Amino acid sequence: MDVVELLKPGALFRARGRDYRLERKEGELLFARTVDSEEEALFYLPLEGSSLKLTTLGYPPESPGDPALHDLLLRALTLSALHADAPFLALQRSRVVPANYQLVPLLMALRQPRVRLLIADDVGLGKTIEAGLITKELLVRGKARRVLVLAPAHLLAQWQEALRRFFHLDFVVLSGSNLKRLARTLPPGANPWTMHDLVIASIDYAKQDGVRPQVLFQDWDLVLVDEAHMAARPPTEKGSQMERFRLVRELARRVPHLLLATATPHNGYTESFYSLLEHLDLAGLGLFKNGTLDREAAKKHVVQRRRRDVEDWFRREGKRSPFPEREAKEVAVEPSRAEVELFEAVRRYQAEVFDPDPAKVPQLGRWLALHLMRRATSSPKALEKSLKRRKTALETLVAGPSQATQEGPAALFDTAPERLLPEEADASLELSLADQARAQAEKAYLEVLLQHLKRSRRDSKLEALIELLKDPLRLGQGRVLVFTRYKDTLEHLLQSLPLALSQPVFGVHGEMSEREREEVLLAFSQQKQAVLVATDVFSEGLNLQHYAARLVHYDLPWNPNRLEQRNGRIDRFGQPEPTVRLRTLYYQRSFDVAVFKLLLEKAERIRQELGVVPAFFGDKGYLRQNLEALWVQDWRGERLGQASLFQQVEAEEASMAQRVVQEGFYGHSEFSLPDVERRLQEAVDRIGGHQSLESFVLDGLRYLGWQIQGEGPYTARQGVGETIPGLESTFGPFSFDPEAPLGVEVLDLAHPVVEHLVAHLRFRAYRDLDGARTAFLTVAAATPPVALYHYRARFLGPQGEAMEHQFRQARRLLDAQELSQQEAEDLWNRREKTAPLLSTDQMRVLTRMALQAPLEAMGEKGALEALKKLRQERETLRSDLVRAYGTLPEAFHELDKLEFLGQELLAVTVLVGRIR
Repeated sequence: MDVVELLKPGALFRARGRDYRLERKEGELLFARTVDSEEEALFYLPLEGSSLKLTTLGYPPESPGDPALHDLLLRALTLSALHADAPFLALQRSRVVPANYQLVPLLMALRQPRVRLLIADDVGLGKTIEAGLITKELLVRGKARRVLVLAPAHLLAQWQEALRRFFHLDFVVLSGSNLKRLARTLPPGANPWTMHDLVIASIDYAKQDGVRPQVLFQDWDLVLVDEAHMAARPPTEKGSQMERFRLVRELARRVPHLLLATATPHNGYTESFYSLLEHLDLAGLGLFKNGTLDREAAKKHVVQRRRRDVEDWFRREGKRSPFPEREAKEVAVEPSRAEVELFEAVRRYQAEVFDPDPAKVPQLGRWLALHLMRRATSSPKALEKSLKRRKTALETLVAGPSQATQEGPAALFDTAPERLLPEEADASLELSLADQARAQAEKAYLEVLLQHLKRSRRDSKLEALIELLKDPLRLGQGRVLVFTRYKDTLEHLLQSLPLALSQPVFGVHGEMSEREREEVLLAFSQQKQAVLVATDVFSEGLNLQHYAARLVHYDLPWNPNRLEQRNGRIDRFGQPEPTVRLRTLYYQRSFDVAVFKLLLEKAERIRQELGVVPAFFGDKGYLRQNLEALWVQDWRGERLGQASLFQQVEAEEASMAQRVVQEGFYGHSEFSLPDVERRLQEAVDRIGGHQSLESFVLDGLRYLGWQIQGEGPYTARQGVGETIPGLESTFGPFSFDPEAPLGVEVLDLAHPVVEHLVAHLRFRAYRDLDGARTAFLTVAAATPPVALYHYRARFLGPQGEAMEHQFRQARRLLDAQELSQQEAEDLWNRREKTAPLLSTDQMRVLTRMALQAPLEAMGEKGALEALKKLRQERETLRSDLVRAYGTLPEAFHELDKLEFLGQELLAVTVLVGRIR
């Protein structure tokens, strides 16, 4: 039979003068790793197939090797083994330290051979961590290889950074702006979507006509859709959202694993919410029966929790909430007379320039006036920049048709297209619609506004901010995060605050590179008292709870969801301080008051009552309708924002919000807190916690002659030690504590430093020169010689996933009596890292006795016991699924179909009792 036909995942073969273990076959390609160093290798069968030779690891040599290297080898194998029955593999190979409740989606995913989950936890609960853990788990278990993450354009870099930082996953971002650069690194004619296994892309880029077929053509194993509500079925069959819906619906038909993540899955419309569950149901789950949602079946695929749900969960178990208390207050700023006159002049902008002919440009005047009002209440500099840009654009238009250019909403609103707020995005704002006379009138009024700006020398809101930051009784002491919508306002604050404060002031915005942002955040974190001014690009996706516990909204976001997103940067799990202090500044006698009283306070009342800010508060249609309605009200007086206004509308909105909660899955959990903690403890016990990894890394580096300085964090220097491929001669500071301070590199099993060290120690141990697969160690007990046999068994799952299980067998050498696996583990845990005082002849005799044992039979016995345990676990899972769905979904029919691929003897340890 052809050698290639005999090769199955886990099989060993020899090629290119080295031994390899096969990971998978894909057509005419073999993906493998070297046995001694775990280096990746690719074989093209038409060229190399005839040269491949089946091989085995072989038995360990009779001549014992270095006991210290032998011990390190086995510890490395234990740490890096992919145990088929391990509770969580992702935790061992990630930098993240999840909360107990964040493991629930992972536990739900592990019960699904085809993972189909809607993760709909609220802002601040950690959906990125939850989705990342599942992604990592599927990858390390071999259940996924090719992963596509679809997200809004402005979140691509944040997803790439989070997956790299927390999970050591190197995703490539494919977008229109970087495809040309990537194409230069690929062979001629190569498709970049095919060449990369881990891809992040904008959902709006992926849905384009020229791109969509390339995306759908790929064999993705997992698709993760962030802000998945953007891919729900919209009310009409037209528009961008419908195109997103169609793209995700087609992907959902094709991929085995689908993750949908959104904090706002329900926009108030039942059909739209159900369309997300329909995406999941395309795997044959049976969530809908005769057109009706089966909630009992669906809840196995939805995890949706409000903050209050998680707090109740902990309270029921008598545990302290993992979230801080929220102290939120508003700071009303009394504007100066000149500022009031400026606001009034901006309010009249629409009437003075556009109202004489409202039918000609129906929305332009209102939305431009609203935009200028937003800029005016942000900062004088922001308004000045807008007025000057608008004036320049008008001058270009007035110069003549040959000079005129169409100006889209993004340019008009002083931002990039992807930064437009929903209420701005659909406004048809083209200067080409304006005639010469109106353009001249508008230009003249812009001059009037600029004159008002010159007369308004005070900046009352800036003064209020400075007073707030200087008074520890009002805001508390410590680092403060200040949010503003505009980069122009950010620059204004960076210029003004250092002159008034005796503390450092930093700034971060979307035009900075990741490295620049990291440097600023690190510098900010190292100060006891400091201010960090950030634009709204930082209001989504970033976890800033370790940087600050105080936040100031310098300008008022007109979108209630945006306000909550900002708060969620620090008011979230992992905040080390017991209380976060939130302050919102707004101008009295300005449009701010109307927005605050009739939009933001309404959203807050519903949040207090239901525990959630419904998605429709951020809907572009809702915001447009409400802001336009507020704009025409008399909002200039002190009593303009009374709750009596719009009472009927608010009652309808409260009813919609109630429907969001009732039709959702809030408060539901498939697991209790003790269940989760038990599984977490199992995972920690298997690898011994980070202390076990710390001991291994330090022992390994010292064995190779490296110098270790410090007591944690550490610094490692090669000095005269042995070179480790892939490692710098000096690195640090590093730690193994997941909660190490900022600026200290945290090492885990998947960290490159650990991977390089493991690979090099394996290479050293497997070399014939060292022969460390056999060794003698002392055991702290008066016991006759015992041989420990270290095996690895391999299994193949129904989806082609390769699994491993490492186990030990033990045998007394003098009477050939086999010991139980528990006795073997106990002896191994009591070993000492020193060789017993035996002569060469004595060791040779004992080694020969050890290798004369029935090695194949012992290994097969242990492997079959492991296989039996795995099948029992999967049978239990089948029963759970039948109870959940009523019948077993087709996707799960072969759940317990496991194939035994064989086992191999990794090493032999002869333990000899210490001579007293």
